Amino acid sequence: MKNNDNYIIEECRHCGNKTKLDVVGKYTEYGDPEFDYRWEKNWLMLKCCACKKISLGSIYSGEDTVISYNNGEYEYDEIYTMHFPIETYHGTNVPEKVNDAFSSALKVHYVDKVICLIALRRTLEIICKDKGANGKTLEKKILDLTQKCVFPQVINEASDILRILGNEAAHGDDVNYDERIVQEMINFTQIIIEYVYVIPFRINHIKSKLISKSNSNI
Repeated sequence: MKNNDNYIIEECRHCGNKTKLDVVGKYTEYGDPEFDYRWEKNWLMLKCCACKKISLGSIYSGEDTVISYNNGEYEYDEIYTMHFPIETYHGTNVPEKVNDAFSSALKVHYVDKVICLIALRRTLEIICKDKGANGKTLEKKILDLTQKCVFPQVINEASDILRILGNEAAHGDDVNYDERIVQEMINFTQIIIEYVYVIPFRINHIKSKLISKSNSNI
């Protein structure tokens, strides 16, 4: 992510262009080291230079994102997240139940991390059911889809991590979930949805255009 105090270079979810997003508003939160580790989160109101629409994003860095220590100074990785508009998949072949479950998880992300993880696990359950997975447990269903090559091995591993965290959250364990981990679980779920539904849809769409163009030239 390229950024300075006045703009960032990122994808606009309104128009889909990766372009300059001007920072038109900013608010900074700081973690209290007496109660939590030290962190900083910059909330950004962004205006797209292409479509002129407004988005809300954030840039997070903290003790859990340290990547190096040189000459007495820490270097931090910066985690960029787009919060509005919410990522959804209307208009593709993602089943409505999958889209709704994932959208619900995103909506409660900053309300309750535990509920968010449970909702992400539910999204995974719905995907498994939609793809006809066999097995009495979610773990066995994920393995079944991997063996059928619906999930590749890397998606299988990501799904299993999501399953474990979702189970832990659902059982009411007194665990303080790190924001970065929850965000990664959202990213994993999004990758799974795109691999299973969105990418095949786009490939077929491009193929149909190529075939149509080829036929018109005959």
